[in-house]
Amino acid sequence: MADNPIPPRRAPRKKLKMPLFGDMISGSSGQGGSKNFSTYLFLLVGLGMLGQLFLPQLWAEKVYDSESEVRDMEIDGVLRKKYADASDRSEIHYLLVVVEKEGKRKKLDLYRADSLFFEQVAVPQRIKKEAGSLIVHVTRYSKPDTTLEIRFKE
Repeated sequence: MADNPIPPRRAPRKKLKMPLFGDMISGSSGQGGSKNFSTYLFLLVGLGMLGQLFLPQLWAEKVYDSESEVRDMEIDGVLRKKYADASDRSEIHYLLVVVEKEGKRKKLDLYRADSLFFEQVAVPQRIKKEAGSLIVHVTRYSKPDTTLEIRFKE
């Protein structure tokens, strides 16, 4: 038994570190690892709260809902979404999302308008409207082109 060689003792391995936080979690008590963690956690929560305040206003898209805005806008694109929001029965919002040729989206909210226009258009149709007018030319695939008018309630 005495003639079996004993292998030499290996040096301890280095501890793994995370790229940004370093020795934060596995640090010894003398280095204040938990103090760094709470500081970073506080900063992350603060940034998240600021993001919740400011990002929705930055990402919100313009909604055209008044008669003057709809009259003054020019549309030449494809109707991509059509839906109604009836969460309040006294005020039903008829929403249309039109994607123009350049890729720009326009969102129309026709809750002040008569629902007849909303009922007559469908999703894959092309819509063309001149500025200063409420007359809309709708290109359909199964029927000849149609001219519709958006009528607002008074």
